[in-house]
Amino acid sequence: MMAGEYKFQSRRAEWRYKLKAFESHSAIALILSLGLCSTANATEVAPGNAPAPGKVEEPVAVPALNPPVTRAPFFGGDVSTGAAQRASSAGYELTGAGIGSASVPEQGAILTRSAPGRPVRFQNGIFVYPSASLSVGHNDNVGGDSRNEKASKIVVLRPDVLAELKTRGDRYTLSYSGNYGRYTSSADDNFNHHDIWLAGDNYFTTRARMGWGVGYQMRTDARGSTDRGAASTEPDKWRAPLARVIAMYGAPGALGRIELESSLMQKRYTNNRTTTRGSDVDIAVLAGRFFYRIMPKTSLIFEARHTWNDYTLRTSLNDNAYTKLLFGATWDMAAKTSGDIRLGRAYKNFDSSRMRDPRGGTWEAGLTWAPLTYSVFRIDTAQDFADSTGVGNFIENRSYNLAWTHQWASIMSSSVTAGVVKTDYDGVARKDNTRNFGVSVYRDLSYNFRAGLSWTRTKRDSNQVNLDFRRDVFMLTLDAML
Repeated sequence: MMAGEYKFQSRRAEWRYKLKAFESHSAIALILSLGLCSTANATEVAPGNAPAPGKVEEPVAVPALNPPVTRAPFFGGDVSTGAAQRASSAGYELTGAGIGSASVPEQGAILTRSAPGRPVRFQNGIFVYPSASLSVGHNDNVGGDSRNEKASKIVVLRPDVLAELKTRGDRYTLSYSGNYGRYTSSADDNFNHHDIWLAGDNYFTTRARMGWGVGYQMRTDARGSTDRGAASTEPDKWRAPLARVIAMYGAPGALGRIELESSLMQKRYTNNRTTTRGSDVDIAVLAGRFFYRIMPKTSLIFEARHTWNDYTLRTSLNDNAYTKLLFGATWDMAAKTSGDIRLGRAYKNFDSSRMRDPRGGTWEAGLTWAPLTYSVFRIDTAQDFADSTGVGNFIENRSYNLAWTHQWASIMSSSVTAGVVKTDYDGVARKDNTRNFGVSVYRDLSYNFRAGLSWTRTKRDSNQVNLDFRRDVFMLTLDAML
């Protein structure tokens, strides 16, 4: 190589390096100048997982019938429901009864659903993933009542179908998840849950990508999980259309990355209107997050999130704006340790001057440790302010949860969970401690079928004695998928 040509190549490499540094630092300046803010639990694309533009990916192979995992929430967590309400739900809702989720995230997924099992492939390029679970069991305290405990056998059917299309590096999914429960001795507590979700993940360049999704939910709040009144003889039923969009800028391995997110949800109750009309709410979230990489697989997070809770009842005092400012870190150390920790301040401002505006420390943390490839520990903890479900001005929750999954042999696996939610009610002299403990054992019958047995105990201790209760739920499950 001639000396002049070598000098030219060196100069061009130097300018490329300076241009990349300028782009990264420009992104940092942009996020800091705008004071951006981000929503809770937005899915982050892990380094190396984003598909290259123009490349069509084949479905990710998923091992057969792994231990059940929690499905990713449509709305980044239902912000209208506090941890205490979720902790008081029946055991089949806590542990899940199906395998309608992949054991590993879909590569490059932002808001599209993960694909479980093997697909049925159509000539037009659409892949369809069907699965289902059938469970029979016993609930010894259906209504979560401390005085009039009512026991019943229960049958739960959970169908799940996901249609997937990949084109030019983008991914689109349409999914339906059902959850139908029938009590033999408490028909009023029967439930039909429906989740429909249409989503797309679009990759414009190696730096710019976006996830979007629209959906519809039909759910129930199990009796005993809210404070709206003990007079209702059936669970509260609600419906909610929702939409969510996440825009990202910055290559997965870049020095700085930006995420912007917006979500909308309209929650409407359809029965027990005497007590539920005050819980109809419109929820809007506008937020953003900035990642600053300090190590190859470790980044600092600067996050802010603003939520508007607008209740439709004109006389409601619960209208409020909820702001969180968080700082933390996320990391993924090889295959053994990964985590996401955020600490900060929370501010809930009610529209009514008659309500006290809470302020205080807040945190969200999740840590995963896999000392062995077949044994995984997971710790989750959070502190948050939740809107009242009938008692007090608002609720302060502190939740802690530990989960351990273990593959004992090629066909045997187990899951153990333990958690506690500490709940303080503002404006009334009430404090609750709700504890949950669950054990599940599963055996693969073949690639397509798995049988499982689970037990879940929920125990609430309150300083108001009449609110204490204990519930044990036993479930025998048969899972099936292609």
